[in-house]
Amino acid sequence: MEFATYYFTLLVMLASVLAAATCFSAYLVSRSRAMILAFGGFLCYFIDVAFMLQDSIAAVVLGTSAGADASYLLMRSVATILIGDACLTFFWLLVCDFVGERRRSLMAVAPIAFLLLSLGLLMGADTPEGRFWFYSLRMIYVFWMLGFGLFRYLTCRDETERTRMAFVVVAVLAALVVAEDALLFLVLRTDGFMLGPILISSERNYAENLLFLAGALLAIGYAVRSLALRFEKPPADESDERAARIGDNLLIYARRHGLTDRESEVLRLILQGKDNQNIASTLTIAPSTVKVYVHRLLRKTGCENRQGLIQDFWRSA
Repeated sequence: MEFATYYFTLLVMLASVLAAATCFSAYLVSRSRAMILAFGGFLCYFIDVAFMLQDSIAAVVLGTSAGADASYLLMRSVATILIGDACLTFFWLLVCDFVGERRRSLMAVAPIAFLLLSLGLLMGADTPEGRFWFYSLRMIYVFWMLGFGLFRYLTCRDETERTRMAFVVVAVLAALVVAEDALLFLVLRTDGFMLGPILISSERNYAENLLFLAGALLAIGYAVRSLALRFEKPPADESDERAARIGDNLLIYARRHGLTDRESEVLRLILQGKDNQNIASTLTIAPSTVKVYVHRLLRKTGCENRQGLIQDFWRSA
């Protein structure tokens, strides 16, 4: 592996493991489903990229090109399929969590289809066309996520949730991944070539690396903001940033659980740490009425108590 390619690979691995560690840290203090799913996705991608360095080591150990050893190539391909499926599935579940999708049958279709199709395409990966479809299947999975997210984007009336879904950068980079594979496998029909100090190889895809680098930077930024909001527990005051975060997510949370405007206001005050008496004073209603609203909130969200309600809200944040 050329030095430029080697150090770029290290950069991608560092970004992936840093994103995984930051997301896991945010999960520990927030118990956010999004954070633990992002952690799993970036950790799997770190392992996936590590296979590229493993190939160089295998060539030394086996005393030949790793790709020339049939048994190693088969095990390497199966491992790539499994870790790639796990990586993309974590992000697929993250998309589902983002838009409030809870149908397990739908969530299971994509990973099962990817696994079966990958194993099937592996049998015919000895031709340029077969290798193109084998490697491009990962981006087909990504386009499935984009298509599903875009559908929810176009059919969602909640402007706050719509603004949280960004597709353009992901779509462009995913298209570049497919274009890079098409250039190598279908146009040039080569295993790789040198472009200055950079090795362009069929075993790796720089556009895919850039796609995950962009995702890692976004995840790190989101996780760091989440950690900053929870630096004090409970917060000493209601900062503007925290108030905005509650306001944005409250609209989404209320829509998902069918909360009324009054129930949403009661929930906002609960999240601010107010008890029933303070809530009653703020809303100028009787404490007994507040109890009724709290009971409705617990029933609609499926939570057992106020603490569970607060935790469930921040898991969905």
